[in-house]
Amino acid sequence: MIKTISYLGLGTMGSGMASNLLKAGYELTVWNRSAEKCEPFARKGARVADTPADTTRDVDLVMYMLSNDQAVEEVVFGAKGILAVISEGRIAVDMSTVLPATSLREEEGYAKRGVDFLDAPVFGSKQEAADAKLWILAAGNRAIFEKVKPVLQHLGQTVHYFGKNGNAAAMKLVGNLIVALEMEALAEGLVLAQKAGLDLNTVMEIVKVADFRSPLLVSNGQNILKRNFSTSFALMLMLKDAGLIEKFATSLESPIPALRIVEKNLASAVALGFGTENASAVIKALEKEAGLEVNRR
Repeated sequence: MIKTISYLGLGTMGSGMASNLLKAGYELTVWNRSAEKCEPFARKGARVADTPADTTRDVDLVMYMLSNDQAVEEVVFGAKGILAVISEGRIAVDMSTVLPATSLREEEGYAKRGVDFLDAPVFGSKQEAADAKLWILAAGNRAIFEKVKPVLQHLGQTVHYFGKNGNAAAMKLVGNLIVALEMEALAEGLVLAQKAGLDLNTVMEIVKVADFRSPLLVSNGQNILKRNFSTSFALMLMLKDAGLIEKFATSLESPIPALRIVEKNLASAVALGFGTENASAVIKALEKEAGLEVNRR
C-alpha cells in the first residue's frame, strides 16, 4: 500500500493536486523550482526537498507535473535529478503534458533502475485540480496502474487506463488538439458575431443550449463576455502544446491543417502580450485583426 509520496512541481495544477494528497492523509514530500511555493505545504506538515533527487528519499511513489519536455529532462535525467538516486522498487508517475517519446524515454530510464513508471497526464485546469475533479489518463504496467489508482482517485473524478506506456501521453495531445480547435472556433464565432452586429449575450444563450454546446465553449464564452481572461490554462502553454501536437502528428504523418491555423493565431496573441492570460485570450488577436474596438484588458 502506498503511504508516502513526493510531488514535484507546484504550479497552477500541481499545487492543487499536492494539496489534495495532503488532505487524503499521505505523508508528503514536495519540491518546486521556486522554493517559496513549498512554504504553504511545509506549514501543513510536508517535508521540503532541496533537489529532485532528494524527493526520492523514503517514499513509495514519486509524482510530478512539470511545464514541458525540457523541464522533465532536467528534473528526471539531470545531475541532481530523480534518476540519479531513485532506488529499486519505487514507482514514478509523470503527470506532465509531454511528447509520447519523452514518456517512453522515461520508462526506459526508470526500468534500468528497477523502478516502475506510469505516464498519467490530466484534463482539466486550475479549479478542477483544486477540487480533485480532474479527468486522469494513465498508461503502463496494468498491475502498477491498479496499485497507483487509489492515489489518482484522490485527484480526479475519473481515471482511465490506456495500456502501454506512451499511450496516455498520446491521448493528452489528442484531447488538447480538440481543445485548441474548440477555443479557436469560439473566438472566430464571437468575432464574426460582433462584426455582424449581434448581441453577444444573446449569442451565448444559443451556445448554452444548441447541439454544438460544450462546457468549454460555455465557460470560456461567458468569461470572454466579461472580459475575464484570468488564467486557468495559460495561452502560452496552449501554444507550447500546439507545438507538441504538430511534432507528434508530423511523426505519424497525420494531417493537422486546422491546428496550423490555430498555432499561428496563438503565436500572434502571445506576440501581442497575452501569453500569460487564459487561452481564451486568443480572441484578442482576432479582434485586433478584425479592427474591433473592444476592451482588451
